[in-house]
Amino acid sequence: MKKSMKRLLKFGSLLSFAIMIFSFQSDGNCDTRALKEKAKKSLDPYKYDVAKVTRVVYKDMPSSKEIEVPLFIGEKYRLLFNTEALPRKIVVNLYNRDKDNKRRKLLFSSKDQEGDKSEFTFDYSFATKIFLDYEIPAGDSVVKGGCMVFMMGYK
Repeated sequence: MKKSMKRLLKFGSLLSFAIMIFSFQSDGNCDTRALKEKAKKSLDPYKYDVAKVTRVVYKDMPSSKEIEVPLFIGEKYRLLFNTEALPRKIVVNLYNRDKDNKRRKLLFSSKDQEGDKSEFTFDYSFATKIFLDYEIPAGDSVVKGGCMVFMMGYK
């Protein structure tokens, strides 16, 4: 009985230590609550619908990520992207169809925005879904990752 109790205590100590180490790892400036609150203010006069925080990890090679967003026909939407917590600029593209569709059309790109903006908005209606593509540049030994907020409101 004593031997199993010691093992259990040892395992519990190791587990507690691991949880403590992971909880203190920094996500840079990824204060998701503050990022969401800031983004929510920019939705006005649209009503808040949904928010998604995306953790971005910079790899050795450039990469991309696609997210499908369902919409209701007849509604007007404001899509907002806050990228200020990313150490390297990514490109946000919105398409009407997924990347495998030949009739895919670019609706919006953050490349076309002026200066070093970190918050982008796009107003849209007329579809049942859109596709968000994030173009993520390569990282290095110093730049590992960060996070961004996508928020959507409707009218």
